[in-house]
Amino acid sequence: MNFKATILGACASVIALSAATAADLPSRKAPVAPPPPVFSWTGWHGGVVGGYAGGDANYNVNLYAVNGAAWKTNPSAGTSGYIVGYESGYTWQLPNNFVVGYEGDYSYTNISPDGSRTYNGGVSSNLTYFGTERFRFGYAMGRLMPYVTGGFAYGYFNGVSYGSTNGLWVSSGSSASRWGGGWTVGAGLEYALMNNFSVKAEYLYSSITAPSGGSAVSLAGNGVGVVNGGNYNLNLARVGVNYHIKSIGALLGVDGLGDF
Repeated sequence: MNFKATILGACASVIALSAATAADLPSRKAPVAPPPPVFSWTGWHGGVVGGYAGGDANYNVNLYAVNGAAWKTNPSAGTSGYIVGYESGYTWQLPNNFVVGYEGDYSYTNISPDGSRTYNGGVSSNLTYFGTERFRFGYAMGRLMPYVTGGFAYGYFNGVSYGSTNGLWVSSGSSASRWGGGWTVGAGLEYALMNNFSVKAEYLYSSITAPSGGSAVSLAGNGVGVVNGGNYNLNLARVGVNYHIKSIGALLGVDGLGDF
């Protein structure tokens, strides 16, 4: 009986030792994968934009008669044309998911008046270049970001002429080409397709002070008209594609260098 008790005790000791040793061995379970990084809008971006603009050009014209009389008229015309260019900026995403940023763009345009709505001749002035410098305020909903924007707008006008051969006044000269400035407001929606690429759709309303210059003479030879400035008002709808730079290291291929 003592022999059996000794054997059973030895077996129990071996089992207990094996269990203790197994508990000390490392787990063979596969490591748990870390969660994917949360997308952030913080960083630099740059890309291309293009779209269509339509609006109206309203000018102030001073008319002078040879008898000394003077009066004013306000010829206006609808405008339309395409726009294509580039943009760049920087965005900060705050801990509460609100987004603030700055964005500038510069584009080539072919926006010009469609025709005049005045009986005594019309003003013609083409907008050749258009740009803005704006702030953006949005809210990050993951990879989707709605935003509002506003700031400074400017454009380059390709001369100003006044008059029409089928009206009562005929052009006698055009002003030199020059820049004009104004303001812009709008809203947009941007979506990140990948960590470094996003697409956007945007609407801007802009009002730019048009240059003075350009003149016309009456077909009857009894008066002169001179353009005295005005406003170029644009409704701009455009889309764009942006490339995002999250860090200097990501741009150069060096992990962790200059993370934003």
